[in-house]
Amino acid sequence: MVLGLNGVVSILGGLATGKSMETLELTEFPNMPFLYWLAVAGAVVKPKWTDSKQWPALKVSMNTPTPIQPKRLKNFKALAAWPDNSRSSVPMMFLMAESFKLVMQVLTLPSFPVSVLGTVVNKRARYSYLRKVDAAESLTYSCKLNPAVRETFSGHAEFDLLLEAVSHDKSDVVWQAVLSMVLMNPKKSKAGKKEGAAASSKPAEEEVSGEAFDTWVLPENTGRAYAALDGDISPMHLYKATAMLMGFPSPVANVHLLAARTEASIAAKKESTAEPAAPFSLELEFKKPTLLPNRLQLTGGAAFAEDAAAVGYKLR
Repeated sequence: MVLGLNGVVSILGGLATGKSMETLELTEFPNMPFLYWLAVAGAVVKPKWTDSKQWPALKVSMNTPTPIQPKRLKNFKALAAWPDNSRSSVPMMFLMAESFKLVMQVLTLPSFPVSVLGTVVNKRARYSYLRKVDAAESLTYSCKLNPAVRETFSGHAEFDLLLEAVSHDKSDVVWQAVLSMVLMNPKKSKAGKKEGAAASSKPAEEEVSGEAFDTWVLPENTGRAYAALDGDISPMHLYKATAMLMGFPSPVANVHLLAARTEASIAAKKESTAEPAAPFSLELEFKKPTLLPNRLQLTGGAAFAEDAAAVGYKLR
């Protein structure tokens, strides 16, 4: 099997017995339908909430390097609308698409303390490209859970997943990502009116200055196309009927695809090399779901300052 027979047996055994499993090494990327089956099983045997603010330090890693497949890279660039004159480069967000399956593996490990089915949402993400990756390189990926959990303004629980890619050829870390997610507190979620009343005390949202420099047209099948790359077959991304089962009127765009489109738009605007010069970081905060189909406008990047901290972007 894709996950490896030993890994499958270990996970199923841990899920059935409650045995602790904090680390898992894989020889191949996990099978996503199997992981979503684990998520469904977890909804039966795991709680939807925990008051604990110290979770186990879980880690899933590949013990074999993964070569960059030209066909996958080409498909990713087409989907992200990457500039044509960057044929030999590897976009930073391609590494997120390659490693997403490890995110799902961590979230569905028997030792992950809660069910993630319908209870976990994306809050923010920071992706860091430490150096340019050549298409001929092979990379080793890992994902771990930061055990420290934070309480949000609204009483939910925020936690971080840390991803990393290491070059097999040069033995250096080339990419990192921090995915901040929120576990919804069922008691707080039911108190929506009270939260709305308290929201007035939140700090005002920071305005982003600059020009509207790119417009994206995202068709209804965008979620399915991206799922074919990163394996995220969550029902909310696929079809209107499956999205409605998750409480959405239509499919929801994958947040990592929105980040990939943002990187590509910035690369096209830079023009000279058609790619931001590494090292650089891209930080996103997710305010609300992006329904499909949709037309989005990317605004910001005032003067495209050399100081990355001075540049902000906003999708409308």
